[in-house]
Amino acid sequence: MKVPEPRKLKSGNWFIQLRLNGVSVPITASTAKECKRQAELIKAEHRAGKRDAIKSKSDLTLREACERHIARKENSGRSPETIQGYDVIMRSRFQSVMDRKLSDIKDRQAVYDADAKNLASKTMANTWAFIRAACKAEGVILPDLETVAQNRTEHAFLEPDEINAFIRASETDKHRIALLLALHSCRASEILAIDWTDVDLNHERIRIRGAIVRDKHNKPVEKEKNKTEDSTRFIPIFIPELKAALTAVTDKTGKVVTINENTLFRHANAVCDAAGVNRVGTHGLRHSFVKHTTNNRQLSEAPGKAPCRR
Repeated sequence: MKVPEPRKLKSGNWFIQLRLNGVSVPITASTAKECKRQAELIKAEHRAGKRDAIKSKSDLTLREACERHIARKENSGRSPETIQGYDVIMRSRFQSVMDRKLSDIKDRQAVYDADAKNLASKTMANTWAFIRAACKAEGVILPDLETVAQNRTEHAFLEPDEINAFIRASETDKHRIALLLALHSCRASEILAIDWTDVDLNHERIRIRGAIVRDKHNKPVEKEKNKTEDSTRFIPIFIPELKAALTAVTDKTGKVVTINENTLFRHANAVCDAAGVNRVGTHGLRHSFVKHTTNNRQLSEAPGKAPCRR
């Protein structure tokens, strides 16, 4: 039986699903050639008796279980950003037991507690959910742990007078358009995806659709859909300085913003410093909009303009 031809995933990786004695063996690689080479090697080792393809699932290491789970999710079309998150968990969490067999891992609570000392509760919740799902897919059900409490903390945001100070301080920043878009409720990933064809200066509104995120290789990948269904929306341009900045651009083709999210974050905090307000980062600018439009609805709707949905 020949090795199946590799199939290209949305992330750009190549994927082959082998079946050896009824056991599923997922293989991913950055090129079709490498993916096929690995598959042929695994199959040859299995035929030569060097690879036990029918070993008990509990004899898999935790890392192997995670790798197989990631490959399945990637093959099913899961977002590159989600796959990157899974990969980060596999490479940086539960490292003391990651290369131990599932059947040999007994001190899960101690391992969980060691990571929980240095990580946020949400991070640990995502980590444990991924670990449990990876193990469950291999037929190993992990018991409940004493997890850290899920305390929701409110993101930092700017008060109305601080927003005005921020807008004034952004005047000399070369990435002012991106910063003001964040103040219009846009996520960093949404800002990077805005094309000039989405900007309607005549009707003073911008269409928000899609996002640019990072895959597990830290390369930018454009998604056609936003984080949620309601995230695809029209936003009114209610800050005059944004319209003026957009109008002043001479070349209105391609992407409106061409920087990366880390640069945007740094400039957001630099302008906060210049304005004499607390640093809130890019997402804090978005929350500044959301916070005040929740309490004061006139900012979210303007006569003759489409409503802005969160």
